[in-house]
Amino acid sequence: MMSDDECASLPVWCDGAQCVSCWKPTFKERLNILFGGKVWLGVLSGKSQPPVFVSGECVFQKTPIKAEIKAFFVQMVEWFTEGAKRIAEAATMSDKRFHFVAGFLISLLLGIILVPWGGLSVGIAAGAIKEWWDSKGHGMVELLDFVFTCFGALSAFLVALIIHHLPGF
Repeated sequence: MMSDDECASLPVWCDGAQCVSCWKPTFKERLNILFGGKVWLGVLSGKSQPPVFVSGECVFQKTPIKAEIKAFFVQMVEWFTEGAKRIAEAATMSDKRFHFVAGFLISLLLGIILVPWGGLSVGIAAGAIKEWWDSKGHGMVELLDFVFTCFGALSAFLVALIIHHLPGF
């Protein structure tokens, strides 16, 4: 029988259905197992014996890489689908349309006057500055406000690129 001084915490992996711990016998214990052929399992649980198992091999099955890749892509599709739904819902809000138009106008004007990349950069920066300003207590910070400002800036960037490539511009 072990004393309390001989007992210590045991790291255990648990998934809610089973708990698994890995034991590495000492050299002396290995010799006892090798020559005695016995492994003793003691579970201090009270009046009944809970289901337990002992194995000489790793009990975890590695998920095949193909299944991991498939699960990753399924998760990405779900994430993008949910994001697209949220953006489609937000596009119906007048506030988000205002952010789109603001990003579009800033980026288009500066993209035509300067260069398209400059207009895009300033349009995106304007969206970030607006959300920073809101975070200082002047409004409500919303990621989708920034996203719609960036969408507007990106749309204007494409228009400014076309305009800059017109003959005679």
